[in-house]
Amino acid sequence: MRLDASQGMAQLTKTLTAFREQAEDERATAAVIELDAGHADGAGHAEWPGPVDVHTVNKWERALRQWERLDAVTLVAASGTCGGPAFDLLLAADVRIAAPDLRVTLPSASGGFWPGMALHRLTHRVGVSGARRLALCMAGAGALDAEQARELGVVDEIADGTTGALDDRLATALADRPARGDVRLLRGLIMDAPGTSFEDALGTHLAACDRALRATGTEASTDTEAPTGTRGER
Repeated sequence: MRLDASQGMAQLTKTLTAFREQAEDERATAAVIELDAGHADGAGHAEWPGPVDVHTVNKWERALRQWERLDAVTLVAASGTCGGPAFDLLLAADVRIAAPDLRVTLPSASGGFWPGMALHRLTHRVGVSGARRLALCMAGAGALDAEQARELGVVDEIADGTTGALDDRLATALADRPARGDVRLLRGLIMDAPGTSFEDALGTHLAACDRALRATGTEASTDTEAPTGTRGER
């Protein structure tokens, strides 16, 4: 889907929800959003999210949450200046590919920084130290260029400036995607790791291992046999 990120929050929620439902209905293994270049500029989103109430904000955040939990690999290709809802969508994707002209700005609203869930996602992505450094960097410089965004972990890679390079990188990412049934498991285990102790996580990981062994038919028998000729001997 090619998305115009300059739409209002309510319309963006409807658009994203419809696209996610389409991907679910088609049992897609991957879903790609291409953010239109130049629509998400800082000036254009000075009023993000605009004249809405907190219920509209809640619907947007829930739509993003459902998008990032989709049973498919989610990819976002971004170009131009990425702020406001574009920043939300970028951080909620599994794979983030930048065009060389990408500029990333912190979400802002009248009076200052917009306190949505983007900062929470950013901290999960790059850690507390990285998120602090990145936020202060963007607050001081106003925007990150594509190379800075890659170095700080906001995007995964940059397509070169040649014609069709962005489409080539998307095609490569799609070819390397995991099986559809593995996506939610992989994502869940990774996202839960920072706030879960080893002991608490072990049971979840063992259960996942057991399901994988049963699915592939490689689970070993639990019966233990002694070597031939030594049964009953010490």
